[in-house]
Amino acid sequence: MKKIISAFLAVLILASALCLPVSAERSGVQYTIINPYKDVDWANSETYKACLHCHTNASDGECDLNEWIGLYYDAGYDILAITDHGVINNGWNKEKRTNGIFNGFKSVSPLTDEQYSRYINGTDRNGRGIVDITGGIECNMAVVSKTHVNGYWTTYGQGVWGKENDYETAPKEIEKSGGYSVLNHVGDWVNSNNYPARSHNPFYINYFANIFTKYKTCLGMEIINNTDNCTRADRELWDELLSVVIPTGRNIWAFADDDSEYRDEVGRSFELFPMTSNSEENVKNAMINGAFFAASKYQKNPARKNEIEGDGLVPLVTDIKINGNVITVECDKDRGCDTIEWVSDGKVIAADNSGSCSYTLNLNDYDGNLGCYVRFVLKSVSHGVTYSQAFELQYDGRVNKEIPASPIPENFLGRIFWLWYQRLSVTLADLIGEKIADKLGKIPVVAE
Repeated sequence: MKKIISAFLAVLILASALCLPVSAERSGVQYTIINPYKDVDWANSETYKACLHCHTNASDGECDLNEWIGLYYDAGYDILAITDHGVINNGWNKEKRTNGIFNGFKSVSPLTDEQYSRYINGTDRNGRGIVDITGGIECNMAVVSKTHVNGYWTTYGQGVWGKENDYETAPKEIEKSGGYSVLNHVGDWVNSNNYPARSHNPFYINYFANIFTKYKTCLGMEIINNTDNCTRADRELWDELLSVVIPTGRNIWAFADDDSEYRDEVGRSFELFPMTSNSEENVKNAMINGAFFAASKYQKNPARKNEIEGDGLVPLVTDIKINGNVITVECDKDRGCDTIEWVSDGKVIAADNSGSCSYTLNLNDYDGNLGCYVRFVLKSVSHGVTYSQAFELQYDGRVNKEIPASPIPENFLGRIFWLWYQRLSVTLADLIGEKIADKLGKIPVVAE
């Protein structure tokens, strides 16, 4: 009997030893992955292409409304927000109030019923209409510092000039009006195109993080604008902001837009919305919940190396699955994808160059290297790039970063500083000074 018991115990010990790798894997960190795409019905969805930032001759665009919508319609767009400077779009078939000198005193006309029906119903595009996003406007229309903010479904901003060096007032007032906002081309204000280190400066991180934490209807920021020149360092700022804002209980969505004024600027940067049907309400819900992608023909960077300029047929996501600690991303094989990069805490933690169009990330392979989120970038040298929104990661042992303190005190002296900093003379002096420094070669054009 003792021999039988001994043999049985030996088998148990051997079996336990053989099971050790499985037990070790199961004892890894357990992650709760907050998926912004969780409500997407991938099996029954189509991907709809959007431009959420563009201009007509109601402000500084070269085309009238009918021609402008026609350009996007003929280019295959499904969603369009007209965001003229200081002019609210209450509907393409509604009258607009322009602002005199700011559009050269041009007269503008709404669409006729026939024109409106053509676009909305897609009568000559096999019934695939283009959605009119109403309440669209670009606020701070007259500021030299280009602290522009897009509003959607808002009543605020008509004819409001704006204050210099002020990104905050517009989101605050848009929220009061019941609308939603997006911060535009922040690299233009930060000048991180020339000073990329500013994307990591506590002053800017504090400034923008406080806007996002104060105003829940400020949905996010453009991480690409037009050809990505002024925004080439804005993904770095986005990562910095994600790291300190997600722990406060909210996310920051990424947008990419043409910011087009001229005909040849149509189709450079855009959003992709996977939805079961295309409607203004569905677009609004997706924008609020982050169920869309930012995409562009272009991807530039502060180092000016290995940049992308494609044809715009960017990689297309067809499915995202979450299974425990594993994220699986499927892409349209007809569109192709050369590389997927996974980013957490501002660092590329993994990359797959197989071009298989089916990619997985097991978070347990990167325990200890993860922050509060992970996101992915799909790259095609021939076509362009597609950025996912950030997936928040909740887990035991997560070390949350705090919003850095601003060097500007929150007291009487701080208020005096902002009053001074928002003066036009200060903005002009700053702008001229940096342009002179650039001409003299004092601004580093390559990040080392």
